[in-house]
Amino acid sequence: MKRLILFLAISLFCILPSHYASSITRCFIEPKSVKKALERSAAVFSGEVLAVKSGPYFLQARFRVERSWKGVEAEEVLVSTDGSAESPHYRVGEEYLVFAGRSNGGLFTGSCSRTKKLGHADADLQQLGEGKTPRKAE
Repeated sequence: MKRLILFLAISLFCILPSHYASSITRCFIEPKSVKKALERSAAVFSGEVLAVKSGPYFLQARFRVERSWKGVEAEEVLVSTDGSAESPHYRVGEEYLVFAGRSNGGLFTGSCSRTKKLGHADADLQQLGEGKTPRKAE
């Protein structure tokens, strides 16, 4: 029975689309600490989702930025995901702490992003410190 389960697990991994397989592998090597996640991210900020646009293979959220620790100075920013089950699923009106990378010139949160709802981010926020408020558009 154990061999059958092992065989099925290996088979599933082998037939997964490559972006899912690479996401699974990447999760094991992603930084576990807030400090490492901050270093490796192109942008780290907290904000409220104002709008969500989805397509067959992506989801894009427009955020009102409340605090920024890295890479974001504007009041609003767009963040995309690959739309996989493991990626953040942003909802209008909810607030998030976002750890984003860069992809195709924009911000991107993938399946192993440290991104989470702001209500579940107290420990991360404490480690990040105060952050900065975004620059007001003139």
